[in-house]
Amino acid sequence: MIRNLVIIFVMHFVAGYFLQTKKISKLKRDKKQFLFLHVGYYTLFFIVFSPILLDLTFMQGVVFSLFNGVLHLIIDYYTGQLKKKYHENDELKYKFTVGIDYTLHLSILMVSYITLMNQITAH
Repeated sequence: MIRNLVIIFVMHFVAGYFLQTKKISKLKRDKKQFLFLHVGYYTLFFIVFSPILLDLTFMQGVVFSLFNGVLHLIIDYYTGQLKKKYHENDELKYKFTVGIDYTLHLSILMVSYITLMNQITAH
């Protein structure tokens, strides 16, 4: 279980940062199509790699990925608005928002994976 949670953290880092260009990173706060593009790449990455790396069936990987993709979209939208608000005028609030963003993403990934695994082992 711990191994897979570490893999999820690495997957989130790769999908959330390495697959995101500077252009998408900047524009996703202002233009929804770039936010959707970012979340699409993120979700597709999880759909492809979660069955392989987390020992899930394809359907379990799809459910896990889509659930987290939707929540990723919601979190990025709201924290993006706060980041945009604080970027120029309040560095501490900006950094706090970045921390909250990252914590929410990882917490939701962990809780959803543990919940999924508990559902699988209960059957």
